[in-house]
Amino acid sequence: MDQLVEFWKLALKLKDEHRRGWAQRLHIQKIESVADHSFAVAILSFFEAERRGYNTLRVLQMALIHDLEEAIVGDLTPKDKRALSPEILSRRKENANQQVLLRLPSKVARQYRDVLRELKTGRTREARLVKNLDKFEMALQAWSYETRGASRLELKDFYRSALIGIKDANLKKTLNRILE
Repeated sequence: MDQLVEFWKLALKLKDEHRRGWAQRLHIQKIESVADHSFAVAILSFFEAERRGYNTLRVLQMALIHDLEEAIVGDLTPKDKRALSPEILSRRKENANQQVLLRLPSKVARQYRDVLRELKTGRTREARLVKNLDKFEMALQAWSYETRGASRLELKDFYRSALIGIKDANLKKTLNRILE
């Protein structure tokens, strides 16, 4: 039980880790946290996996852990990532995931490692869906900020990143309709 408490303490940090890209670009009072984002990705993933007949449990597992490493490395913006060498960035993420694994019971740690590997490689339709929905959710959040007063100009890089990152034709079509 102590391991799960330690894991919970780590996961709890995501509630206080604000999405830095929004904070750097927008002048809005309430910026979403990484936990807010992960929850939104999980909700979208759940319903879309069900709708498509995908392995819903696997999709939810991926959606819930996809940003867990950020409890340790923080929410890195694309600019932050470009400032680091790919080797250093990879090492930091791997170290963070090892720290997560140490807080989990061995059976759960193996499952976490497998789910994370599947998501990273994108080898399954479930993993590809979560990756696409991660970008899709970012665009929906940008749209939400736009409805609260942020300008389309302030948000253009977020929309562009989402449109480039989303490979799923149906999600891209839906996003284009929202942005019209």
